[in-house]
Amino acid sequence: MQRAAAMVTVTNRLEHAEVPRLLEAAGKVIGRLAEPETVIRIAEKNADAIWLFTRRGRGRPEGFMSALLLNEAGRTALFDGQLNLLDPQNEYLVSQHERPAAIYVWASFTPGVLAAGINRVMDRFDSPHYAEADIISTSFTLRGHRAMVRRGFEQGVWHEGRFIADFYMIPRRPETLALRQPRYSTHDVALRPTGIRVVNGLEDLMRVAAVRSAVYIGEQACPYDEEFDGNDLAATHLLALVNNEPAGCMRLRFFGDFAKMERLAVRKEFRTSRTAFDLVRASVALCKEKGFRRIYGHAREDYLSFWQHFGFKLKENGAPFAFSDHVFVEMVDDIEPSATALSLKDDPYRLIRPEGAWHVPGPLEASSQRQSPMLRAQA
Repeated sequence: MQRAAAMVTVTNRLEHAEVPRLLEAAGKVIGRLAEPETVIRIAEKNADAIWLFTRRGRGRPEGFMSALLLNEAGRTALFDGQLNLLDPQNEYLVSQHERPAAIYVWASFTPGVLAAGINRVMDRFDSPHYAEADIISTSFTLRGHRAMVRRGFEQGVWHEGRFIADFYMIPRRPETLALRQPRYSTHDVALRPTGIRVVNGLEDLMRVAAVRSAVYIGEQACPYDEEFDGNDLAATHLLALVNNEPAGCMRLRFFGDFAKMERLAVRKEFRTSRTAFDLVRASVALCKEKGFRRIYGHAREDYLSFWQHFGFKLKENGAPFAFSDHVFVEMVDDIEPSATALSLKDDPYRLIRPEGAWHVPGPLEASSQRQSPMLRAQA
């Protein structure tokens, strides 16, 4: 990637004469785009809105990335459908000296090696001037969805009490981060039918059993007593749902100074989705919230590269071993607890909330309104 980036020159100095040619080339791939005069107007309002990409040794730019740098009213107009994306209204845009409330990825055309230049633009948007602006985008294809997820975007945004699934966001504003759901608590039957939740009841545990039965017993002919090994009632389970249908699961067990991730399963109907990746990231996030610094697991030798994608490494001095007709290796991942990790410094009510729901008030907090006779006597 570094080598590819060195082959690309990125600049926000717009060459007006090049705009029609670039838009015509991009339009053949993307579809209808703004008129050249509109793009030039946006760049004159804020030079950081339009970036041209050129391969080294070529005299003319061959690609671009554009963004709408929105003020607070523009951010609201984007979510309410009032922002004209083909001819954005000036009153919704900030000048270069103003801090935006949101950065909307307007259009990107970076064929081939030019895609390496996107990181240069994102570095600019990570600078202090832009650091607290949410980065927002849209995608209507599976390929686009995967690209968004790889770059750290989360699907769906909350705006004025409603969830909008058509947008992707990297949340960075303090008020946006406050509304953010933990990775292990992103499912809601009505609002977010695709997501992950921690199992807190028998119905969800049955859903987990159904997924694992289909994958391990049905597909891999694993004996029942080996799959359901007696540890399920001593573990935390994560359940992934796609349109409210059980799609995958993960089991977590907790030991003195490490957590163990195991029993990752995704039904074959959902293996072209990001379900497996989302489950791993959600599991790591839950371990961080519980304050763990090390995660341990077993990887089938042929799946080791999948786990290495998340930072897992082979355990030092670990040797391959076999069970259930497969060869496994030991792996570990060193992590840092989250800034809000559970601890004895927490309010006592937080520590009695349901597993995985430490970010919202629990049922026992509501019960505290019924003050006990002993507390009344002490008052």
